[in-house]
Amino acid sequence: MKIGKNRIAVLIGRDGEIKKEIENKLGVIINLDSKSGNCEILPKPDDPNYLPLNVFTAQKVVTAINRGFNPIKALKLLEDNYEIEIFNLLKIIGKSEKRIKRVKGRIIGRNGEMRKAIERFAESFISVYGKTVSIIADYDNLQIARKAVSMLINGMPHHVVLKFLENKYNEKKKEQFRQLYKPEF
Repeated sequence: MKIGKNRIAVLIGRDGEIKKEIENKLGVIINLDSKSGNCEILPKPDDPNYLPLNVFTAQKVVTAINRGFNPIKALKLLEDNYEIEIFNLLKIIGKSEKRIKRVKGRIIGRNGEMRKAIERFAESFISVYGKTVSIIADYDNLQIARKAVSMLINGMPHHVVLKFLENKYNEKKKEQFRQLYKPEF
């Protein structure tokens, strides 16, 4: 895989700590050429933390860092129920720079408020980086965040998207409350 020039330092971290942390937790080796940005993730079968699927998990974490997430948020992908979804705006809306800029602005919102609302109500992390929009969340919340971002890309008004998010959030909280206080007979 290829890492962007300005994301190589983020992937390596201060004194190589981020790269080492990913390697140690997953039992993999990350070969990163800091000149070209080429990155190769290899299994390390003799490591006690090694599992066959850890190479794919490491690829997800590295991809998340490459898509603009900070390493702390990207390392959430080490948890089994977390997943990343990447919207490629070039494929969705075409090559028009004006349209891409407009859609990115709609997703971020004034002073980042729309992005914060999606992150809060869908309990997720969102990164608008380059010509992509990426979401990290657990499976249920990923569905909600994906729908909200799709609505914004398709031109829905912000208030409609906010209402959708609030309704989903309230439904989720009511269900958690029901589970918590379910009477036992």
